[in-house]
Amino acid sequence: MHIAITSLPGYTDEEKRMLARSLKEEASQRLGVQPSMISVSFKDLPYNKWDRFIDNLSDSEIIIPEYFRCEDSICRN
Repeated sequence: MHIAITSLPGYTDEEKRMLARSLKEEASQRLGVQPSMISVSFKDLPYNKWDRFIDNLSDSEIIIPEYFRCEDSICRN
């Protein structure tokens, strides 16, 4: 199993490692597989590409929908 995370920039490597460890441990326990069977990757996506990335995901790819848009003031730099 591979867990791929696409996020906005700004998280430290340590924050990413901590999240990856937590996701790996939780997935292992919930799915009954060895942790060695699970990998996790992170991809930072620039703010100006976020909305297009989300719009191009099919409904079947989004398990838990989110409603954040980079058009919001937080993304304006």
